[in-house]
Amino acid sequence: MWAKNNNKGFTIVELLIVIVVIAILAAITIVAYNGIQQRGRDSARYAAAKAIVKAIELYKVDKGVYPPSDGTLAAKCASHTNGYSFSDATDGTWMKALVDEGYLKQVPVPPGNDCVSHLSYLLVNATSYNCPARTKNYYVLLVYGVEGTNTPAGTADPVDGSNWSPCVGATAAWGGGTGVWLFQKDDV
Repeated sequence: MWAKNNNKGFTIVELLIVIVVIAILAAITIVAYNGIQQRGRDSARYAAAKAIVKAIELYKVDKGVYPPSDGTLAAKCASHTNGYSFSDATDGTWMKALVDEGYLKQVPVPPGNDCVSHLSYLLVNATSYNCPARTKNYYVLLVYGVEGTNTPAGTADPVDGSNWSPCVGATAAWGGGTGVWLFQKDDV
C-alpha cells in the first residue's frame, strides 16, 4: 500500500534560486545606494559653493570689493600656499569676512573638508599673473573632491579638462581635471 508523504518543505534547488535572487537584489541595492550617497555629497558641495558665491556677491555690492583671501591653511595640508583661503583651515579664518559682516551665519563647508575635499578661495588683483592693466579684479572659488561626473552650470568642465584663465597670455589658470568645480567672477 502506498503511504501518503506529508513532509512539506523546499527542495535544495528552490532554496538556491531564492538565495540567488536575494543576492542579486542586494547587489543592485548596494550599488544604487552608493550612487545616491555620492550625488548627495556633491549636492552638499554645490550648495555650499553657491551659498558662498551669493555671500561674496552681496559683500561686493555693499563694500565695493570682494572679500579678501587671507592665506589661511590647515597645518595638516602642507601643500596649500598663502594667498588662498581654504575651507579646511584650522584657525577659524576661512572666509571670516563673510561671517563677521553678517553675510553668512557660518561658512558652509563641503563633506569631508580635508586636504582632498575642500573649498579654496582666491581674490586676485587685475594685473596679477601677467594680465594687462585693463583687466578687472576677479575671484576664483574652487571645489575640490567632487565625486560625480555631472558638472553644475557655471563651473569649469572637469570632464574635458577645461581651464579658466583671467586673460589671454596669463601665467596661471584654474580648473582642469576631474574632481574639481570652478566658480569665477570678474569685478564689474
